[in-house]
Amino acid sequence: MKPLITSVLIALLAVPVFAQDSEPAPVPEEIRWSLVATQIKASLVDGQEDIKTQTLKNAIVFATLYRDKVDLSGSVSAIREVYQHSKMATNQRLALAALQAIGTSRAQDFVTRNTTPEEYDAGRLVVASVLNDFYLAHTAATDAPS
Repeated sequence: MKPLITSVLIALLAVPVFAQDSEPAPVPEEIRWSLVATQIKASLVDGQEDIKTQTLKNAIVFATLYRDKVDLSGSVSAIREVYQHSKMATNQRLALAALQAIGTSRAQDFVTRNTTPEEYDAGRLVVASVLNDFYLAHTAATDAPS
């Protein structure tokens, strides 16, 4: 009887080990992009200022480079809130740039009503700067020697 109990316990303890070796179930691409949009919105609503900084940069990259895959129009209200209420000038500039990058009519209407032509141009420069930083970081990672 004791060998039987020992065998059963070993089998039960080994199951989690075997389960860890399996590949995770594939997630459909449209669900992954939807999760990106959901995470961006959540980080802007609940995040700390430093988290919002990186999230806004991510929003600019996704809205520009992956416009056909991810829909950030649901984040426009959260980004407007950051623009209007952030204590960090950097986040206000990034929020303006993110709204410009998203480019929906709601986002563009807000930008047009709340900025001067100089601020609008500065927002476009921020978009370019964020994309340049992304490109440099991405190429540095892929060009690194193995």
